[in-house]
Amino acid sequence: MCSPLSAFTEAREQFLRLDKEEMARRSGAVYIPEQDCLQIYYLGHVYAVSGRGQVVMVDDPQREVPYNDRTLILQYLVQSSGLPPRGRWLSFLELPDGAHHYVPLQTDAMQPLARAFTGRAAQLAVAARALGGQPLAMGDTAFAFAALPKIPLAIVFWDGDEEFPARSNILYDAVAPTHLTTAALWVLGVELAAKLIAFLGEENASCSVDWLGGAADTGRHGAGK
Repeated sequence: MCSPLSAFTEAREQFLRLDKEEMARRSGAVYIPEQDCLQIYYLGHVYAVSGRGQVVMVDDPQREVPYNDRTLILQYLVQSSGLPPRGRWLSFLELPDGAHHYVPLQTDAMQPLARAFTGRAAQLAVAARALGGQPLAMGDTAFAFAALPKIPLAIVFWDGDEEFPARSNILYDAVAPTHLTTAALWVLGVELAAKLIAFLGEENASCSVDWLGGAADTGRHGAGK
């Protein structure tokens, strides 16, 4: 796997070489010529990407954008195929080489999400709607998210009881592998789970995603506080 530094650096170098209007056309971002920047929707917020590859949140430009978020945004801009969503959900195992990252996705996203929202389906619904989630008829509770303009993701949640623990799943639109690598889609699923968990507050930090060996900082994940 690429180091954190090299993944962002590589994406930024590719971004600097590509035509901004063409990236906007393929990705669904909006190019603003007079500002030489792209604006793109990502997990509940609009971000601006300058011509030099700097990423800021439009509503809070002074706030540092976490490494994973800015890397995913740049990777999507440079890799997007331009194809629209297909309206068909895939499990992570159905993605190309999905088996290689399936256990980490369970450990870093699905299991923390299930633990955090056990007995809290109503709070999951509040968190999901704050990130632009739309209800789906799956599981006990499910929501679809426009994670990036052309990559819908879904969270499906089954609450626990005396016999079975809570569980969750993350689904991807079938078009997703044409826009990002499977490794990047793993990170995207992790970030969606982390941002949902962050809405529960600091007291739930133990349930947050531990990404790359470091405790998740819920404040950096945009907890909507």
